[in-house]
Parts: sequence; C-alpha cells; structure tokens
Amino acid sequence: MTDSLDRIRLNIKLNYVYTALMNCTLDRAIWMLFLSLRGMSLLEIGLIESVYQLAMLLFGIPAGAISDILGRKTSLIIAAIARIAGYTLILFSHSFAGFALGFAVNALAMVLYSSASESFTYDTCKQTGQQVSYRQVYGNVLAVTFIAAAAGIAAGGFIANVSYDWVYYATIGILLCALIPALLFTETRKRADGSRRPRLRELLTRSVTLIAGNPVILYLLVISAAITVIDQTIYMYSQKYFEAMAIPVYFIGLILSADSIFAALGARYAHVLERFSNRDIVIIVPAVILAMYLLFAVVDSPVVVLFLWIATIFVVGFWPILSDLINKRVPSENRATVLSMKAQMNSIAVMIVFPIVGFIAERTSMSLAFIWLIVSIMPLIAYSVMKIRKVAF
Repeated sequence: MTDSLDRIRLNIKLNYVYTALMNCTLDRAIWMLFLSLRGMSLLEIGLIESVYQLAMLLFGIPAGAISDILGRKTSLIIAAIARIAGYTLILFSHSFAGFALGFAVNALAMVLYSSASESFTYDTCKQTGQQVSYRQVYGNVLAVTFIAAAAGIAAGGFIANVSYDWVYYATIGILLCALIPALLFTETRKRADGSRRPRLRELLTRSVTLIAGNPVILYLLVISAAITVIDQTIYMYSQKYFEAMAIPVYFIGLILSADSIFAALGARYAHVLERFSNRDIVIIVPAVILAMYLLFAVVDSPVVVLFLWIATIFVVGFWPILSDLINKRVPSENRATVLSMKAQMNSIAVMIVFPIVGFIAERTSMSLAFIWLIVSIMPLIAYSVMKIRKVAF
C-alpha cells in the first residue's frame, strides 16, 4: 500500500514535467502571423479558430469519457500523440483546409489533456490525503503551465526572426519528450473506482443529472466560459492589436512572454485569495478582470500591456478556486466528463465570438471589437455571480 501511494504521489512531480513540455509550444505569439504569411486573411484565421473551437466542442465529451472510462494516464498519452500530429499538419499545410485539419487535431489533443489533467491532479491529491492542498497544487500546475508558455513564447519570437518553420519543428521535438513522463504516470482512475467501466451513455446521463440537480455547478461553468471567452479572444487578437501599434514581432513575443510569467504568479499565489470568503471572491475577481480588459480596450497606448498583465494575474488566480468549487461537487467517476462539459461551454463561446470580433475589427477597429466583446458578456457574468451568491454562499 505504501509503495502504491508513493507511486501515486510521484504523479504530482511527473505531472509538473509533463505539463511543462506540453505547454512549451513556441508558436503562441506568432501563429496568427504564421497563418498570415501562408496567405490567410483575418476572417480566414477567425474561421480556422472557429474550426478549432468546433472540434473541441465535438470531441469534448468523448474525450472526458475516455478519461473516465479508460483512465487518466491513457488520455494524457493520447493527448501528447495527437498534439504532435496536429503541429505536423500545420507545419506542412499551405491551404485553409490543411490548417483547419491541423487545428482540429490539436483541439482533440487539448480536450484530452485539459479534462484528464485536472481530474488526474484532483484524484492524486484526494488519494494521497492532500485534498486540502488541491488549490495550491493545482495552482502550481498552472504556474508551471505559464512558465513553460513564457519560455516558449520568448524562444518562439526569436526563432521566428530566423524561420517560422523552425518554430514548428522545435515544438514537435518538445512534444515528443512529453511522452516520457506520460508513460511513467501511475493510473488514478482505477483506484478511484474499482467497479466495471461505465458505458458512455450511462456516464453522460449521470453527469447531466448531477448538473441539473446542482445548479451551482452550472453557474460556475457559465462564469468559467464567460471569462475564458473574453480572456482568450483578447489574448489571441492582441498580436494584431500590438502590431497595429507598430510594435516589432520580437517585442510582441516578449510582451506575451511576460504575460505568461504574470499568469504563473497568479496561479502560484492563487491561494492568497483564500483570505477572502468564496462569497466575496466570486464577485471581486470577475469585477477586476472586466475592469482591466475594458481599460485595455479603451486606452490607446502601449501602456495597455499593464492592464493585460493585471487581468491575466486575476484570471489565472481564479482558475484553481473555480476548479476546487466545481470538483468538490462532482464525484470521481463523473469528474472528467463534467470538466469536459466545461471545456465544451468554453469552446461554444469562443467559436461564436472569435470570428465576430475579427469581423468587427476589420470594419471598425480592434478597440471597438474588444469593447463590444466585454459589454455583451458582462450581464451573463453578473447574473451567474448573483445566483451563486444566493444559492451557495
């Protein structure tokens, strides 16, 4: 039993390594520019991103079910393989269809990774008696994610000055290394439930019933999706936003690299927010995020990077708290499936909003597009926060 627990505890350290390698992709600051160089318009780029989000939507629940039925380890191994395949397709594509396929495969990789990784971390903490430390452990996982992303962004920006293609070759090499810790993981799903494997339909029915019977979970998922769509859309279009300010591509890479460092700080010190009650956190943090992104959209100056960084700190600091609030209300046998539903809600939101923001930006300005995005989603966040405060706290 002790040896078994020691192996499961080792999952945490192995997961830090796996997380770092899976997120040290070098194209984060230049993928839009790469697609533009290959002949894609802003509208086409927006549609490619929508294909990515649609694929995440279609693959989301099956990916969560793979983790709940076959195991977290299996899901994380497949995620690494799929990510390698996706980047290979993008590297060798020169058409809309090729890029769309590459992004779709990457979407499969990400839903496998995201649903299994969070479940894997929570189950590991629970089975080794560290459940009370979950927010801090998951915060550390997120911190590793963003430190790796920062390193990837910085390196990718400089490599892109030599060759955009080499950015993708190097990324594929890094992802191949991610298979090593994935193969060394100890499965947690079997410990969590030694009974027969549930069927997909049974698993989905139980998960939907669970959410229907606990509306707090639904409102938490809605807040997660609403903040995600604002954060992801502004972050991705910020490349073009900064380019319009005549900021060089290598400096854009440094800005977004620094953004990842601030994200890591937000994740690492997310537990500091525990000084406030959950009732206060769910209203204070979204308010700060919305205020910072509004300033980012309104102020016409490079100083807006400060607002981007502050928003990032609070967005990422909020994730471990939301994750803990959701996971506490979800049993292990449904965990990855419910978390995949969270990813699906995020994908639906981004899939709809991302091309609209691109359309508005091309006909007006990126600033007005960002303002429209924030103002249109703000009421949904406010309503969900009020319902959670009324029902749960």
